[in-house]
Amino acid sequence: MKNLCKSLFLASAVLMSSLGHAQFGSLGGLKDAMGGGDSSGGGNALQLQGELILGMSVAMASFLKADAKFMDAIGLKEQANKLRKLGDQEPSENDKNLDVKFKASAEASEKMDEFMSSGKELTAEGKKDLADGMLPYIAGLATMAKMAKIAPDFIKASADEIKSVKNPMQIVKIKKQFDLGIKTGKEVPKLFKKLGSSSKNLFAFAKKNKVNTKGLTKKAEEQGVDPAMISSWE
Repeated sequence: MKNLCKSLFLASAVLMSSLGHAQFGSLGGLKDAMGGGDSSGGGNALQLQGELILGMSVAMASFLKADAKFMDAIGLKEQANKLRKLGDQEPSENDKNLDVKFKASAEASEKMDEFMSSGKELTAEGKKDLADGMLPYIAGLATMAKMAKIAPDFIKASADEIKSVKNPMQIVKIKKQFDLGIKTGKEVPKLFKKLGSSSKNLFAFAKKNKVNTKGLTKKAEEQGVDPAMISSWE
């Protein structure tokens, strides 16, 4: 179990690193989106939108991989396979499938909540699957924390840019250009707030089923997950 968790953590780190070098060069760097810079210090709306969409695409890749393992844990193999396919899609700064991913992850969360509130216990294999899903889940939380900071910066920057344009035809064009970012930016605060309670329930369920969560809080701290959220897991 220890070696498997370590492998999953390393794989998540490699994913973050490769995206930072390969995809964020022209956008001001994934280091801004992942906490290595200050995006609000002069970054334009298009740059912030690129960081927001790619960051959320990275976050959803992590969450969907976690969701797939959680569905495996409660015996929903068909749904797990669908989630895995979505999670395997390469993250992108113009990810048009974010709505689909949000919906799929929300549906998985509902299924997980139903199982956790049913009083049923996991099988031995289910406990292993749950443990395997915890690291990508934490990686998703860490990325979401960064996006929760970038989203309001982008919403303000895009609104300011739209207000600065006088030509009505140009306004329509700019609004369309920012459509995906604005739609995503408005979803981020709601998703992040919901994750606070869902993560608490998930860790409580893991402990109830005697799933080894040792070391996960430390990894969460290292990745920048909100300390208040982490404290609720104890």
